[in-house]
Amino acid sequence: MSASTPAAFDFSSIIEPQSPLEAVLVLSRTGKQLASWTRNSVSTEVLTVMAATLVGSVDTLVGALGVASPPEVSLTVDGRRIFVVKVNPQIAILIVASITMTESSLRTIARRIAEKIPLPSSSNHEKNGDSKPRRPT
Repeated sequence: MSASTPAAFDFSSIIEPQSPLEAVLVLSRTGKQLASWTRNSVSTEVLTVMAATLVGSVDTLVGALGVASPPEVSLTVDGRRIFVVKVNPQIAILIVASITMTESSLRTIARRIAEKIPLPSSSNHEKNGDSKPRRPT
C-alpha cells in the first residue's frame, strides 16, 4: 500500500485495508494534489491532473448543453468505478474502486473524507454568500 498524504490528512480511519478501493485523491480545481492514497504505486501526479481535467471537461460539456455543473460524476470504465464529488467549487474528491462497490458506498466514503478536509475560514464563504461549505450528501 502506498500513501502520500499531508500529515494532517489521515485516510486510515476511512479506508478499510481489504476494501476494493484503488485510489483516492483530494484535489483543487487547478489540479493541485491536496491528499492522496493508492493501493499500488502509481503516479498520483498524473491521476490528479487528469482528475482535474475530467472535472473541467464534464463542466464544459454540460455547460455547452445548458445544464448546471453536477455536484458528482460517476463513470464505469473497464471493471472500475470512477466517482468524483465536488466538496465546494474549488475542491473535489476522486475515488477509483472496483465495480463491485456501489455508488452509495462511494458516496459514503466521499462524505467521510469531505468531513476531514480542512476548509478555508468561514469569512471566505461569507464573502461568496455561503454560510458554510457544501458537503457531499
